[in-house]
Amino acid sequence: MKVEHLLKNKKEMTIPRLKPIVSFFIIIVMIVPTISVQAEINKDHDHPEVYWKHYPYQPPGTEIIFPTDEGSHETSEFPIEWWYANFHLTGQTTGNEYGSFVAFYKIQTNIAEKKEIRIFSISDIAVEKTYTNVQIGTLTASTDHLDLGFEYITNDDKTDNQIVSQIEIKNLISENKESINTKYTETTMKSTDQSTTMGTTNTDTMQKTNPTNNYMIDYQESSDELIQYDHWYTKYNDHGLLPFQYGLEISGNSQQDSKPMKITVDMDCLKKPLIVGGDGVIELGKDQRNSFYYCLSKLAVVGSITLHGITEDITGFAWIDHQWGDFLNQNPPPCGLVVSYEWFSIKLNDNREILAGDTWDQETGERINQSFSNGINLLNSDGTLELLEDYIITPDSFWNDELTHRIFASKWHIVETSKSIDITITPLYKNQMMRVGEDYPAIRQILDKIIPGSCFWEGVCTVSGTINGALVQGKAYVELTHHYDFYKEE
Repeated sequence: MKVEHLLKNKKEMTIPRLKPIVSFFIIIVMIVPTISVQAEINKDHDHPEVYWKHYPYQPPGTEIIFPTDEGSHETSEFPIEWWYANFHLTGQTTGNEYGSFVAFYKIQTNIAEKKEIRIFSISDIAVEKTYTNVQIGTLTASTDHLDLGFEYITNDDKTDNQIVSQIEIKNLISENKESINTKYTETTMKSTDQSTTMGTTNTDTMQKTNPTNNYMIDYQESSDELIQYDHWYTKYNDHGLLPFQYGLEISGNSQQDSKPMKITVDMDCLKKPLIVGGDGVIELGKDQRNSFYYCLSKLAVVGSITLHGITEDITGFAWIDHQWGDFLNQNPPPCGLVVSYEWFSIKLNDNREILAGDTWDQETGERINQSFSNGINLLNSDGTLELLEDYIITPDSFWNDELTHRIFASKWHIVETSKSIDITITPLYKNQMMRVGEDYPAIRQILDKIIPGSCFWEGVCTVSGTINGALVQGKAYVELTHHYDFYKEE
């Protein structure tokens, strides 16, 4: 057979074989885009815990954008702003249970020149005692992401005049660091579209990506030893910010025993933000003052705690709460928040969280038919939010604070109809008072204009009851600025 005949026969045999192969590739080219689009559609459904974990992120139905609104807002428009976190923690050496909360306040008021305050508390549940540290200082806050630096002079000298003068001197030092702060912000914001998955929320990852703000450490070491520094920030790596992952380091001497107390933790958000009321705006008081409001209701926590001179590793969960608005009354009577309130952050064991609260008019003491949270906010395990408006919070018992002679509720019954919610919230111990500024009149003068009497109840509680007939248990942190003018025996 001639060569040309062989080639012809080979070609004739090859072409039929190639036809199905070519057809296969044509089909692949046609369906791959469909597969990619469908995968993108299914991503939210298959991994609801992941799809929101990127910057920038704007939940539907709200003006709030992350990370921008995690930062500071213009004081002239929003005269009061606070960043708050509470913690349920377990010591890895002792097995002891702790509660803790921190709050940073930025206040525009004509009452006093200094209006930036930090509150820090640790509750030692085993001994049923709360340890606190409250400071006036200088709060430096980024406007485009969470980065709070709070510097203050320790109160060792017990002299308000000295403290105030030292703070003023330190303000001048802080101004000289402004250019360094700017460079730091530019570095951390160079890439904010950094997506993460649940695979990067493990303890190992959180510990590896715990950056150190070197210029702050250098400054602290080279400055007077009385200057202290607290830091709460969004974590970052070489690519930029790590969405919804945070570091916090805060310390001070306990007001109760004068011993150091400190927490250093990494926090990783496990559920998408709770946009309070659905749109992130609530109305407070008879004048319908507005507050922007979001929560991060479940964050995994690893780190360490120092109390009673002992330091140990801890694990647990945190709740972050951020508000900014115009709900501050500058004119008497009375100055301060336009409402008093009872506020509940509840973490259930079935991976659901509840935010709830009632309000009273600060001037008249009358209960307002208005929730602190636009109703019960129920965040389901899949991250969906349900707003439940038909509810009642009833105090079941009361506690008389012997130092202030104020009566606070000390047990609550929450009932809601549509979900058949019937739960009881019980403090782990009664005296979890925050006595702000007892030894320091300068601090008390400012906070008394926000919370009359400069004291409130903030404590760790247990939760038990039923939802839709199913048993539920959990933990809660409760904050009370409202008190009663009567007393009921338990």
